Amino acid sequence: MASTIQVLDPLEAQQVAAGEVVDRPASVVKELTENALDASATRIEVEMSDGGRERMLVRDDGSGMSEEDAKLSVLRHATSKIRTATDIETVMTLGFRGEALPSIASVSAFSLTTSTGEGAGTNVTTDGGGNVAVSPASHSKGTTVLVDRLFYNVPARRAFLKSARAERATIVETITNLAIAHPYVMFRLTEKGREVLSLPAAKDLIERLAQLYGLGKARAMRRVDHESGAFKVSGYAALPSVTEASRSRQTLSVNGRWVRAESLTKGIDDAYRATVPAGRYPPVALRVEVDPHQVDVNVHPTKQLVRFSDEKRVRQTISEALRNAIGGTGDPDSDQDGRSTEPETPGTSLPPAPESGAEASLAEPEHCPTEKHQPNETPASVPTARRLAGNKDGGSISSDSLFGASKDSRTHPPKAPELSEQRKRIEEASAPLSRVGSAAGVERGGLPRLRDLRVVGQIGSGYILVDEPLAAWIVDQHVAHERALLDRLTDPEDEQMPTVQSLLVPEVVELPPQDAAEAADSLEELSVYGFEVEPFGKASFRISAVISTLADRDVAGAFREAVSAMKGTEPGMSREQRILGTIACHSAVKLGDRLAHQEMEALIKDWLTSRLPATCPHGRSICYRLDHKEIARRLDRH
Repeated sequence: MASTIQVLDPLEAQQVAAGEVVDRPASVVKELTENALDASATRIEVEMSDGGRERMLVRDDGSGMSEEDAKLSVLRHATSKIRTATDIETVMTLGFRGEALPSIASVSAFSLTTSTGEGAGTNVTTDGGGNVAVSPASHSKGTTVLVDRLFYNVPARRAFLKSARAERATIVETITNLAIAHPYVMFRLTEKGREVLSLPAAKDLIERLAQLYGLGKARAMRRVDHESGAFKVSGYAALPSVTEASRSRQTLSVNGRWVRAESLTKGIDDAYRATVPAGRYPPVALRVEVDPHQVDVNVHPTKQLVRFSDEKRVRQTISEALRNAIGGTGDPDSDQDGRSTEPETPGTSLPPAPESGAEASLAEPEHCPTEKHQPNETPASVPTARRLAGNKDGGSISSDSLFGASKDSRTHPPKAPELSEQRKRIEEASAPLSRVGSAAGVERGGLPRLRDLRVVGQIGSGYILVDEPLAAWIVDQHVAHERALLDRLTDPEDEQMPTVQSLLVPEVVELPPQDAAEAADSLEELSVYGFEVEPFGKASFRISAVISTLADRDVAGAFREAVSAMKGTEPGMSREQRILGTIACHSAVKLGDRLAHQEMEALIKDWLTSRLPATCPHGRSICYRLDHKEIARRLDRH
């Protein structure tokens, strides 16, 4: 019987294999641009026609090639980057497989002209990877590659190309990411003589980001500089108030190579998890430096997917680096807006940010309790609310309760030990808990300024209406209060740290067996968070004291969820963060709690002067802006 297996013709095999490296015009641009970067180019120009589907030209001023090297460059697996397979373990160049040029040449009308700057240049042309013609040519130092009619000889592949607009957008995205990974190189992209992208060589990364995204967004980015184990992370990350609908503005590079790696993107998500709404992505530009032995760049022929020897560690490192940056610990020189008062890096020319009004008091009404504080003083304490059960007249929560001095009959007046002292005691007795760093200022984003605000009142016993000169704001009182509380609880240097308050009538809580075992093993740790607890039966516990913010709330529910949070495994959140988040949520005022005018003013001030007021700890929105012009339009007052 005749054999059904046949060896493909070398040209046919090369055209099939080309699909692994070249799948669309953007991949051609990427491979040729990376070759230029490997050749130490300082200027890279890309020209295209019809979104790259008809014509692409990449010109650089790199080292160029000799005639002999130019001939070999279009042969499969011909490379100057490695000599043996083991060299891949230490490769630092962007290319090394020797597949890009022959793959491109096999599916297009291809021309390469190059010169080392000494003597005549060389031109190599091939039509679909067939006959190769070599001739002398005049060319300055560097290389120019022309790719015409991509996939003209592979109709099935050409049929899957997208519209010129879509292919153009992908090329722009590719050049943008490569330009961020290599800010000191000049990039220029044109289409039929029209300039699409022009990026002069930048002094530093922040200048490159300003070129691409504008000064406003560049100002809202914080420098990242973090080292842990084998990994060093540097770059810039946006504050949580600046987000996009996709990851297109999240650029990651490893040893100078623009990459996509799940562990890196998960690290970014972990860092922003409690501050950014789901489906929103802050711009970041990060460079990861690591020993090449710790990263595999040969996972895919495009060399864009990489794999680390310790995926978990690199994810944690990215998350820690970003948290330090956006939380304030990575850049101490910032004003009340969280914006740096000095240039982000030497040589940067970004203009200074406007002065913040975050420290100013509320404008109206006259008798505002917050006016008693000095401009930079933190209000007395995070407000706590009292439950309205049994309040027949539906009255508001007392002002004393809002400021943390509860008069509820369930609590004793004697002063209990400070929660900060409890923390110190437990740290001496056991391993220290992780801490969230205190920010130097307030990350405000597009939120209103306190000095311009006037609290109008409460809507539906759940929302606070605030007015400023150009717009009205509707604030969710629960999530705003939750954010302010969490900020207070996670700042160990806050002089107004909530105290531990004894309960007049201890509460007995019964837990499921697994939770009971967890609680029994963690009694000392629970005391760090203000829960003075002792066993009271097989699966029951008696709570005799809690953190003052919880004293008038659902103590039993908060305790149950705190124990549950101790067992949690939510990625990107430490054990302490989960527990403190639970305490803040249960301590905050609820929808339905009616507040006095002074209480609303205090809550708004505490929220707006917290470190991350843009979103609640769960990533939900806190407020909604309604422009005065929109109100007038709705009421036909044009």
